[in-house]
Amino acid sequence: MPVAGVMHFRRPVMALRFLMSSGLVFTNANIITGSGVIAGGMLVTRGDRIEYVGPPAADRVPSGSETLDVRDRYLAPGFVDLHIHGGAGSDFMDATAGDIETVFRYHAAHGTTSLCPTTATASLTEILAALEELKRYRNGPQAFGRALGAHIEGPYLSMTKRGCHLPEFVHNPDEHEWKQILERGPIASMTLAPELPGARTLVEELHRRGANANAGHSEALYQEIEEAAEWGVTHVTHLYCAMTDAMNNRWRGTSNPRTGGIVEAVYLDDRLSSELITDGKHLSREMLELAFRNKGHEKLAIVTDAMRGAGMPDGEYTFGPRHGMRAVVKNREARIPDGTALASSVFPMNEMVRVFRDLVGCPLWQAVHMASLTPAEIVHREDELGSLAPGKLADIIIIDDQVNVQATYIGGKRVELK
Repeated sequence: MPVAGVMHFRRPVMALRFLMSSGLVFTNANIITGSGVIAGGMLVTRGDRIEYVGPPAADRVPSGSETLDVRDRYLAPGFVDLHIHGGAGSDFMDATAGDIETVFRYHAAHGTTSLCPTTATASLTEILAALEELKRYRNGPQAFGRALGAHIEGPYLSMTKRGCHLPEFVHNPDEHEWKQILERGPIASMTLAPELPGARTLVEELHRRGANANAGHSEALYQEIEEAAEWGVTHVTHLYCAMTDAMNNRWRGTSNPRTGGIVEAVYLDDRLSSELITDGKHLSREMLELAFRNKGHEKLAIVTDAMRGAGMPDGEYTFGPRHGMRAVVKNREARIPDGTALASSVFPMNEMVRVFRDLVGCPLWQAVHMASLTPAEIVHREDELGSLAPGKLADIIIIDDQVNVQATYIGGKRVELK
């Protein structure tokens, strides 16, 4: 059935099952590609892969396939979310199979077919437990979405830029500790403050292992980010949020010129990609447009940074583990109890895409690119994910012009909402 806007439900209400066929033929589709839209196009799948994308062609229709009339709606690649903590009342830090499945199910209903489960600052024992349970999910059928490897957010953060991460667990990089985290993996990325003592060794080890080192929750100055990029930092977590810029950094008005911060480094350094929380709550239209004009759709990913309150009624929840920072969800915002700061987001990806498109005024295909191919490229999975092209995995969504998700397919199998 169509999914319009945000679904507010508790976990037992939604169940998913998969409908299979030997091949699918999508007709009368406006197909969003990595560079535009094919109007009135056709897409053919065989097994879990895309076989054909282009204008209608009778000779490309396999025998025994199922034909689906898209009725001039859009076919888009399944969304890829690099930064996502939870949803529908659950968080990846809950570290149970049921909670992990709940998060994947909720976000699949809103078009996300691949994601990087994101941890929160907590004890080493809790982080390792979450990674162990994520490994079990990843080694299984991944029926409700692909786990691309964990995103470790904290505990190696700036205390003053920690946001809603628990302060009692924030500390400098500890090699004995982070080696255990990396070994428990698989790790897609880690967010850390590169100005901290010991950060360079960790960044270099992440780079050696093929994982992304992200700068975030950081007080780093422009020069420190440039140095960190030499070590192997390639990405900046939630641009503008919990970081420095020219007017908000450790510069103390000495005789030296005012220096930039992380934001300016993102704008000026082509080695750095970044991500935006585009719910319209974290960042205003002009901030989104400024980032978009400077970096473009190929170097900026849209992320949800969703917490367990996504898809839930107004009320009090926690960020990260069950004993984590309390957050009050009201009017589509999650804030710490005193109301002075946001505590992650409660928007799913399809709404993030729509809000960004509407605020910035970019074409829909560019906003979709930022939620699919760009993040896939950032985590080096663009060979199989992120765009609708022959040979890639058949992770496909049907959306209308308001980005309401009508259907989600993972590996050519429809995720049927009941």
